[in-house]
Amino acid sequence: MSYRDPGQALPLLALMLPVLTLFTLVVIEVTNLWLEVALLEDALQQATRSAVQQIDYAALARNDQTLRGNRTCYAVTVQKPGQCAAIVNVAHQFLLANLRITSLTDHDPVTIATAVRWTVLPKGGTCANVTTASPLLCAELQPTLRGLFGLGTITPRIRAADMIDRLAQP
Repeated sequence: MSYRDPGQALPLLALMLPVLTLFTLVVIEVTNLWLEVALLEDALQQATRSAVQQIDYAALARNDQTLRGNRTCYAVTVQKPGQCAAIVNVAHQFLLANLRITSLTDHDPVTIATAVRWTVLPKGGTCANVTTASPLLCAELQPTLRGLFGLGTITPRIRAADMIDRLAQP
């Protein structure tokens, strides 16, 4: 036969409650950071998808399908786009529009968008785990993200790439 005093579970509950609270906060923090990374990745992927479809219409009239601008540029930014200013500026504007409609907390869309490094490969190539002979636009971003409760920061490397849709020849 066991004997129980009232309130025997209170010391155990008092020990477990801070641990459970901390665990809940960590789960919320990690989930929020994963969500922010996913939103940034989606915005970057949609910007590359939209920008790469901005083709050179003069080349299209010659029955050639190329990117707007036919120069190869590696890791350029919107501040220093080099000879790829035409497509980098378009991609930057698409990214800004995408970032403004996402619900990122405590992050300025302009700061994030200007940190992106763009790679333009008009003859195709390899970047962001994509290899193709079609014209290719790649983007890379490594933001510093802080969680809701400030338990830590992460700097994920976010990559996106897309190629131009090829016209079907009849």
